[in-house]
Amino acid sequence: MGVKYWQSLCQERLFPARDKLTLRGMAPFLPFAVIVAVIEDGTDYEYRYVGDIQRQAFRTNFKGMRVTQIETAAPELGALLRAAYEQVRSTGTALLVQDQVDHEARDSLFRYQETAFLPLGISDAAVDHLLIVGVQVPTPFWELPEEKLQRLTKQRGASTAP
Repeated sequence: MGVKYWQSLCQERLFPARDKLTLRGMAPFLPFAVIVAVIEDGTDYEYRYVGDIQRQAFRTNFKGMRVTQIETAAPELGALLRAAYEQVRSTGTALLVQDQVDHEARDSLFRYQETAFLPLGISDAAVDHLLIVGVQVPTPFWELPEEKLQRLTKQRGASTAP
């Protein structure tokens, strides 16, 4: 939903401006969202909004924090965040990540994540914010057997049929 919403705001541009985001438009995925401001052309990144699900997943409210603070406290996590943010900022293109969650117990139901890092900016020349939407899932679609994927596709098609 977050990616579709972001795409709807792009129109003729590579990415939408931060001020195009609305609470009403983001309502379905707002708890899963994070908005990050780009500080001094990527020297740092500051968390401006952190949804409830993201705070629960990371077991902390990092609103107002900067990536440099995370790099000091948790260097590996900070390096991963900076690399993802910098890729989106410098290229102006979305980054989609699907992988295993490293901070959940092996027996946890939600051990995988799917996250979209989406650029925002007042012009196509520079990214000044990032919209990040992430979910944790029990079994990612990329690990489902082919027959189960086909069954899910058929069920989805049947549920959306008139």
